[in-house]
Amino acid sequence: MYETITTNIMVENVKETIEFYQSKLGFQKVLSVPEEGSILDFAIIKKDNISIMFQERKNLLDEYPTLQKNEIIPTFTLFITVKDVEKLYEELKDKVKIAKELHKTFYDKSEFAIFDNNGNVLTIAC
Repeated sequence: MYETITTNIMVENVKETIEFYQSKLGFQKVLSVPEEGSILDFAIIKKDNISIMFQERKNLLDEYPTLQKNEIIPTFTLFITVKDVEKLYEELKDKVKIAKELHKTFYDKSEFAIFDNNGNVLTIAC
């Protein structure tokens, strides 16, 4: 029945968000609407088995008026599993804002958390 789940994140600037995920985390753009330009309404990025969609705030609010707020306030975290969390932490720690340092959790995972350029928390674990 269920096959996949892909988050669609409301952002102020799709192009800047793509640039963050590409330059800091190594994601690649799969598509954007429009395909090129300085202002994008929507995009999908991908790395390995992870896909994330980004939609510009006004565009998403036109589609779903019930989401209307004065500003974007993150209300979720993304939990991303990787094969070598220590290596990725070393690669990212000086490039991004750390939300939580690398640590061992009560559920026996090694993880750390970062903020993306929109203030969303990305928890990365192994």
